[in-house]
Amino acid sequence: MKKVLLFIGLLAVCGVNAQVVINPQLPPLGLTIKPQLWNVSLINTTGQNMNVQLQMVMTDAATSQAVLSGASPTFTIPAGVKLVTANDVSPVTYNNGTGYTIDPSPAGFLPVGVYNICYTVTRWNKDIPEQIAEECVTAAVEPITPPQLVQPADSDRVLLRRPFFTWLPPTPHNSFSSLLYDWSLVEVQATQSAADAIQQNIPVLLQSNISFTSFQYPLSMAELDSTRLYAWRVIAKNNGMPVANSEIWCFRIQPFTNDTIKKPSSGTYAALRRTHDASYVISNGLLRYQYQHEINSNSIQFRITDITNANQTAIQLDSNLSAVKYGSNYITLDLTDKVGMIDRHMYLLEVTNAVNERWYLKFEYRKLPQ
Repeated sequence: MKKVLLFIGLLAVCGVNAQVVINPQLPPLGLTIKPQLWNVSLINTTGQNMNVQLQMVMTDAATSQAVLSGASPTFTIPAGVKLVTANDVSPVTYNNGTGYTIDPSPAGFLPVGVYNICYTVTRWNKDIPEQIAEECVTAAVEPITPPQLVQPADSDRVLLRRPFFTWLPPTPHNSFSSLLYDWSLVEVQATQSAADAIQQNIPVLLQSNISFTSFQYPLSMAELDSTRLYAWRVIAKNNGMPVANSEIWCFRIQPFTNDTIKKPSSGTYAALRRTHDASYVISNGLLRYQYQHEINSNSIQFRITDITNANQTAIQLDSNLSAVKYGSNYITLDLTDKVGMIDRHMYLLEVTNAVNERWYLKFEYRKLPQ
């Protein structure tokens, strides 16, 4: 008789526990953020809707110390399978374990390690809680790959005095909902390491909340000094919270020798100006001008307009592009026999760089005698 009663009791317990089955659906490549903890499927075997609360406790697999716990509001699961995500259980109430500092935001990152994660489903019936299912799994929280610096390369000598900085985003990419970057550049003193300089020195320039993986050193800042050593770093932030730091790389500006920007030996070169009427020269077929290039690009656009008459006709040229390098450029345009060039007419040369800055030079065209 005792055996029969024990068997009936076991059936009753199994029947209660089988009302809901929990199947955690954690990412195969490892956890990184809080919302991933709530990817579970709940199988309701009762055949009717049920109001439940889902609870989660995460403990260190090595020490069994509680790391993080969370509880959802009450929500309804229908008969059959319910795929639950963080959106279904929001807002979750979290509590950190003693000694653990965890990003407090709902989409915050989890500490790296191996954890036991236990889920409990509690049914509410007339304000009376009843635990009806429990399931535990072991999962790893993988480290985040930090931003990867690209250029300027470490220990590089950079030709541009206002360099263009690029980097790669941290991974895994799908773990971030609002990714921004803080970029910093410091000067490294003779007795310092790059890491010490980043930590201790006042930045030459600090730019916060960059939304792209690149940054152009601005024209409004003084150009970098070829006698100095510089270090730079990028900090990735998600929802305003730092999540990963890049390495710290160093570079120098390549000194410009006299040969680099030396003026050609023959001919006079007129300097371009930022206003229409700043310069005026006479050209006998070859137009020579000097242009100071200070941005990260290798070409400029130019056009020539006949301004003698009110209609200001544009001259058709074989190409409107010219290759340039950083620093002073001495450029010669051969206008001999170009269609539209008329003896004794006034023309305007307009040069435009990659950031839409414009320079001008006025000249009078003199046709060479036959």
